Amino acid sequence: VRLTDQERIAQRLSSRSLQLGITEFHNNGISIIENAVAHGPLDHIRERMLQDLPRNLASPQVHYNQGRTHRNVSQTPPLLAEYLHEDVWANRIAVALIENIIGPKPQLSFATSNIAIPGGQGRQAVHSDYYCEHLDFPVFLELCIFLDDVNQENGSTEIWPGTHYGYTKADHTYSDMGWIKKDVFERRACLCPPVQATIPKGSLCVRDLRMWHAGMPNFTVNPRIMLGFIFSPTWFASRMKLRLPEKARALVSGWDHVDCVAKFVDDDIDYLD
Repeated sequence: VRLTDQERIAQRLSSRSLQLGITEFHNNGISIIENAVAHGPLDHIRERMLQDLPRNLASPQVHYNQGRTHRNVSQTPPLLAEYLHEDVWANRIAVALIENIIGPKPQLSFATSNIAIPGGQGRQAVHSDYYCEHLDFPVFLELCIFLDDVNQENGSTEIWPGTHYGYTKADHTYSDMGWIKKDVFERRACLCPPVQATIPKGSLCVRDLRMWHAGMPNFTVNPRIMLGFIFSPTWFASRMKLRLPEKARALVSGWDHVDCVAKFVDDDIDYLD
């Protein structure tokens, strides 16, 4: 779904765009909305994250997704108040779509990023991020915001449309991991093969956490950064909580369209620790 500039500036979906977005989500488990976020806040966050990246990689706590060789790393986005742009963290276009899927004023309880670093070898296993028993309707949604143009060359995530329905934890290889059994995804590929989407900077996507996907290598010389924010219905009462600086309390409290579930701590927070 590509928005008009008027929709982006007003942060309000037309009824037609909303209908298209909801239809795409329920059909495919993912909805991609182009021209949804102004580039200024994205560049601000990206600059800081690139500054933080060497320290993250040097840390003994660095988290590589499915091993170092893939060069796919998680990194906490900057949690200082000046980087908590509402257009990114609680984008009203995204939340309008999310509310029409899981209900009003969804809870925002987790923030991370996925960075495809150049030089990775191989690809991730096909997996789901939904490790618990599957319900038959959407509960956890991830809002993904892209800080770069994304394509096959720089590690666009492989997505498996439609895999949010009809599959369960029994299709996972291990009880404590979301890796999909080989025979299961091979059968699925015959029915509906995976894709690597080309997604322009300033886009967002809302995906069902049950949907299968896999990280892919970055063949360029620049890191590819994708932010991820987890939303769930208020009635689900997720146990997850964001950890934010006290100085951000008033800011996030002003996001009246989301329930930002957070523990506020001293302002000298080391968000990379």
